Amino acid sequence: MPSLAYTDGLLALVCLWLLSRASLPLGVRIAAGTLGAAAVLGALRFSGFYPIPQWHQFVSMLGACAAFPLLAVAVLWPNAAVARQLKFAAIFFIILAVLGVLAVGVAQKRVLVDALTVISVVAMVVSLARGGRWTTAITTALMLAGLLLFATKVTIVPALVPGDLLHIGMAIGVLGLGLSGLWRELPLEPQAHGD
Repeated sequence: MPSLAYTDGLLALVCLWLLSRASLPLGVRIAAGTLGAAAVLGALRFSGFYPIPQWHQFVSMLGACAAFPLLAVAVLWPNAAVARQLKFAAIFFIILAVLGVLAVGVAQKRVLVDALTVISVVAMVVSLARGGRWTTAITTALMLAGLLLFATKVTIVPALVPGDLLHIGMAIGVLGLGLSGLWRELPLEPQAHGD
């Protein structure tokens, strides 16, 4: 079985753990669910159990164009309605998913979706570093490194292909965000103001 099946499986487990944490904002859990679904499909694809690459590629594209920006909103603006309320998170996700499908499927401009992913992760790293959350900034920077190594097809460990580095970097980054305590002090739902 190729190493991609194992590293995608690792990413799926981390995302499943994040998805199961009710203490996290809904936007974070939707992003984790999307990235986890792509990882499960990748593990099935690369293991040969269910080798349909189109499903893995499509859900991975949804992760790139919608899940990463949703995660970035939750990090940059933890109290935002998009991060905390199903209606706004769903609208945000669906709009970006449609734009992603148009960019990749119609205009054949995958680079736009890739750029949005990188911008989202860079924004998270900068925000976390500026907030003094250095450990989480470093784990998120490792996610960025995995994305960049995959995009450039660079192999730094002979036993691993660039896709493995992407999966490992994403797993570390998502795990770091889940353990960060970034949302611990915030209420799960924004408080209504009774003026």
